Amino acid sequence: MSRKSRFSFEVKLKAVKQYLNSEENYPSIANALDVPDSTIRMWVKAYQVDGEDALKPHNRNKRYSKEFKLKCVAAYLAGEGSYLNLANKFDLRSPHQLRQWVIKYNSHQELQDYDLTPEAYMTSRRKTKYC
Repeated sequence: MSRKSRFSFEVKLKAVKQYLNSEENYPSIANALDVPDSTIRMWVKAYQVDGEDALKPHNRNKRYSKEFKLKCVAAYLAGEGSYLNLANKFDLRSPHQLRQWVIKYNSHQELQDYDLTPEAYMTSRRKTKYC
């Protein structure tokens, strides 16, 4: 999956400022950019929490410990807020991360620490004979 964002920092910032200055609402900005309203909402929330840095592109994945993931999931299950609110509270880059953690937790899969070196699986090759 590509890391390159579909929208530049300047486009995101302009959209956020249009909303915050009450020039336009979520649906009109979203229609102009051809994205869902929730994307604009996410940009605005991130901007309100972290400022302009939240809209800049990121070069690497953030690393989250198992304990941190469980803390976030517990907060969601306790009703402390929505995915978007808790993502901003815990400084996650996307509410979709938290959603995936909750899905894993509810399906009784283990939440694991982030590992830089994924396991490599060797497949056995099929032996053939030349006739």
